[in-house]
Amino acid sequence: MISGKTKITGIFGDPIEHTLSPLLHNSAFRELGLDYCYIPFLVKAERLKEAVEAIRALNLIGVNITVPHKEAVIPYLDEIKEEAKYIEAVNTILNSNGKLIGFNTDVYGFINSIFEEGVTVKGSNILLLGAGGAAKAVAFGILKEGGNLFLFNRTLSKAYKLKETFQKLGSIEIIKKITPDIMRNFQIVVNATSLGLRGNDPMPLEPTLLSRDHVYIDLIYNETPLLKEAKKFGCKTIDGSGMLIWQAAKAFEIWTGKAAPLQMMKKIFKEKKTIDKNI
Repeated sequence: MISGKTKITGIFGDPIEHTLSPLLHNSAFRELGLDYCYIPFLVKAERLKEAVEAIRALNLIGVNITVPHKEAVIPYLDEIKEEAKYIEAVNTILNSNGKLIGFNTDVYGFINSIFEEGVTVKGSNILLLGAGGAAKAVAFGILKEGGNLFLFNRTLSKAYKLKETFQKLGSIEIIKKITPDIMRNFQIVVNATSLGLRGNDPMPLEPTLLSRDHVYIDLIYNETPLLKEAKKFGCKTIDGSGMLIWQAAKAFEIWTGKAAPLQMMKKIFKEKKTIDKNI
């Protein structure tokens, strides 16, 4: 029941109809008996500044930020956490007594989703495919955890820009061509491109380059063609479902100060995914 004491959170995006965040967060609030509510807000690009100002005006506890606003929202915030500065994107805002603080919980989501699968980052050689926003979150997490990062991207200029930004955090090298010999050096391969979202996408990596010595991680939370092939080659595989849940759990913790009911959120997501094959 919503009352005058209910604390409001939500998500800003465009489009917003597809988001699973209200289902996850409102279920989590109910599970813990918290008087919070999570609402999706359709925010057009030209109204973003007004929407951010409304967080203070309406005394919202905070919001998630999704496409296309993750980068554009930064100038309107009072403080940006370290990971969001490096990634140049914010996906969670906390309203701390009128001060708007920007976070990027994708880093936390990625690292915890692979840790719970028993993957070791520290000291591992990790091939990262892509140099966009998702790749930046992965790169930050890998370098902070002591992994050795090797970056491959079709547009070399973007790869070099990412290296320039992140190299102070740890070891990062650019790979210009992926060969069988080079692949033997890697323990982990991460696809942070969008290739695999659509059925007719080309694969981001030739499947025969993978072996049972590799852990293959795909940030897309459906089973992509490459992830399916990786299983055939004996790889340990991880899709993006865990990252999605863990990043939401971190936002929940930022807003409420309480640990999210992770197992319940996983159950809700799995049930929804089973019902709706398109998510």
